[in-house]
Amino acid sequence: MAETETSKPDAGADDDVGPLEEIVDYAIAHSEDGRVSLKALLKAWDDRSYGPLFIMLGFVGGTPLAVVPGAAAVVGVVIALLGLQMTLGLNHPWLPEAALKQSVSEEKLREIREKMDKPLRFIDHLITERWTWMAGEAMRRAAAIFVTILGVLMIPFDAVPFAVAAPAWSVVLFGVAIIARDGLVMTLALAACLGVGYLAIGAL
Repeated sequence: MAETETSKPDAGADDDVGPLEEIVDYAIAHSEDGRVSLKALLKAWDDRSYGPLFIMLGFVGGTPLAVVPGAAAVVGVVIALLGLQMTLGLNHPWLPEAALKQSVSEEKLREIREKMDKPLRFIDHLITERWTWMAGEAMRRAAAIFVTILGVLMIPFDAVPFAVAAPAWSVVLFGVAIIARDGLVMTLALAACLGVGYLAIGAL
């Protein structure tokens, strides 16, 4: 049976669970009949729901997972659409019902959690809720605008080998900042975004 929305993650025995670990643990905690749907995840992640999507999509777009020509451009379009929704103030991203019904088994998530435990812990030691003035609602809205632009830039960047990694990993940084409410990471993401803008201008 599905746990209630107020349930605490059960995958991590350590009480000192970081933001990224917590995201995965919430996914495991909201399984139903042994599976976790995207719809349940977005509801569980609440106002941080854009963050994990930006991380996952940015990771796919910035690694060999998007080696197929045009794949990173498609990912960029999805990122841009999500960024636009966040810019417009939607608390939860709208996705087609077919996408929301997609699910993964709880067992698979637990396997991923176990394999990624050390990397997640390492990253979580580097991020925390800080510089709140750089991670507030105004900056979240600004981040959404920049993510939208980065998603659009991924389309032409996909034609240049390895170039698409720059905007894609910038999106990942924004996702981490949103999840952890980390103003320092938000600042780094903005700096990375400026770097991508410089590359885009130089390519004109």
